[in-house]
Amino acid sequence: MSLGGDKVGNTTTTVNPPAYAAPYLAYGANEAQRLYDMGGGFNYYPEHTVAGFSPEQQMAMTLQTNRALSGSPLQRESQNQALNTLQGNFLNPTTNPYFKTAVLDPITDQVQSTFSRAGRLGSGANQDYLTKSLATPLMQNYETERARQNAMIGAAPSLAQSDYQDYGNLARVGALRQQQAQKDILANMERYNFLQAAPAQNLNQMLGQVTQAAGGYNSQTNPYLYNPLQQGLGTITDIIGIGSFLGGL
Repeated sequence: MSLGGDKVGNTTTTVNPPAYAAPYLAYGANEAQRLYDMGGGFNYYPEHTVAGFSPEQQMAMTLQTNRALSGSPLQRESQNQALNTLQGNFLNPTTNPYFKTAVLDPITDQVQSTFSRAGRLGSGANQDYLTKSLATPLMQNYETERARQNAMIGAAPSLAQSDYQDYGNLARVGALRQQQAQKDILANMERYNFLQAAPAQNLNQMLGQVTQAAGGYNSQTNPYLYNPLQQGLGTITDIIGIGSFLGGL
C-alpha cells in the first residue's frame, strides 16, 4: 500500500542531430528559405500551349466556307432544271427545237405535200388530217414530260434539302473554330489557376524541404507516476542514515 497519492509527471527527451550534421541541416533550411523568397521553379511554360490549325486545315476551312456561301453551280442548275420541269415549261413542244425538227416538221411536210398534190391544200380536210397526224407524237411527248414531272416531284424534297448541306458544311467549319477557341480558353484558365495556386505550392515546397532537412529529429515527452510523500520519506531516511554514519565517526 502506498502512502499519499500518486501523481503524474512528464519527462521530455530531446533527440538532436549529431553535431557534424547540424551545419548541413542549417544550410538546407537556409536554401529552402532562399528558394521560397525568390519564387523560383514556378514559371509557366512561356510558349503557346495549344497547337494552332495547320495551313492545310486553314485552307480547307476557307474553301469550305466559300463553297458553303456560294453553293455548287451543278446544284443550282439541277434545281433550276427541276423547277422548270415542275412548272411544265417543257410541255410545249415549241420549246424543244429538236422535237419540232425531228418529229413535227416531217409529219407536217408529208401531210401538206399530199394535200397539195391533190389540190386540196388548206381545205378543212387538210387541217383536220394534219391535226390528227400531229396528235399522236404530241400526246407521246406530253406523257413523257408528265412522267418526268412526276419523277421530279419525288426528287424535289431531296434537292430542296441539299441547300442545308452547304449550311451544314459552314456549321462544321464554325464548330472547328469554336473547338479551337475553347482550347485557348482552357489553356488560359489553366495558366490562371496555376498562377493563383503558385504561392501556396511554393510555401508547401519550402515547408517540405525544411521537414526533410530536419531528418526526423524531434522531442518526445513521456508521462510517469511518482509519490511525493514516499519521495519525502525516502529523503528523510537518507538524512538519518547519513547522520548516524557521521555520529559513528
